[in-house]
Amino acid sequence: MIRIGYACINTALPSAGRTFRIAGYSPQRMLDTARSNIAALQRMLRWNRDHGIFLFRITSGLIPFGSHPVNSGEWKQVFGNDLKKIGGFIRANGMRVSMHPGQYSVLNSPNETYYQNTVRDLQYHQAVMELMELDGSHTIVIHGGGAYRDKQRFARVLVERISDLDSGLRRRLVLENDERVFTAGDILAACLQTGLPGVLDVFHHQVLPSLEGMDVRGIITRFAPTWAGRRQKIHYSDQEPGRPAGSHSAHVDVERFGRLYEMISDFDLDVMIEAKDKQKSVLALREAFPALG
Repeated sequence: MIRIGYACINTALPSAGRTFRIAGYSPQRMLDTARSNIAALQRMLRWNRDHGIFLFRITSGLIPFGSHPVNSGEWKQVFGNDLKKIGGFIRANGMRVSMHPGQYSVLNSPNETYYQNTVRDLQYHQAVMELMELDGSHTIVIHGGGAYRDKQRFARVLVERISDLDSGLRRRLVLENDERVFTAGDILAACLQTGLPGVLDVFHHQVLPSLEGMDVRGIITRFAPTWAGRRQKIHYSDQEPGRPAGSHSAHVDVERFGRLYEMISDFDLDVMIEAKDKQKSVLALREAFPALG
């Protein structure tokens, strides 16, 4: 069965999440905003359950500046019980969640400060998942990083730095191809070297293709062994007309998705829909293809 889900925000609900600039940071403001964000996450998960959506990406901004040095980490004690209850809700309802650190988390960066910041950011995401008491099927997805004028070298750096991460973080980490540097073929090679699972982003693959002569079904099949018993996941979105290549569309084109669905409908697979209208695209696809989970 194919299951679909969406990322971070539900546009049907009020106050889906809040943030603020670092210049306005104070410990109390961080706690107040995190409390609001956690309540918003609870509302979204309940909405998802009520609408039969069991795949969801949790925003990295759940705890404002969660990995920044200004944040002392007291949120772990303050909200640990709330996050544990959320994890219990996720497990009880058969949901699967993920997190996806932002563009400034670059594990293979040649800049030591950026690299250390990335490790700290990954540790923050791991802490959220651990406080929810979620197992390794609930993942943290990252891109390969930059080429820095020598992609082969920095692909090796990526592999080396993954091996340096603690085992608890590695068991949750997943690599994804991007639309600028690391192709599906590059990520598959890194996965085979590190033992990490790989997410095929179908849209990114269309923008930056690789593995010539192989269709999307074939590439998904190539990635499948990297999941080693865990349920495989891919990402899907469309190009926004009139925008630079790689810009996600507001809404998923149902007919275009249908062509992919026809190709992979016999797979057991999770598909994260990365459309700007969030749950609206998921509901439209489920109406068009009732067999979707």
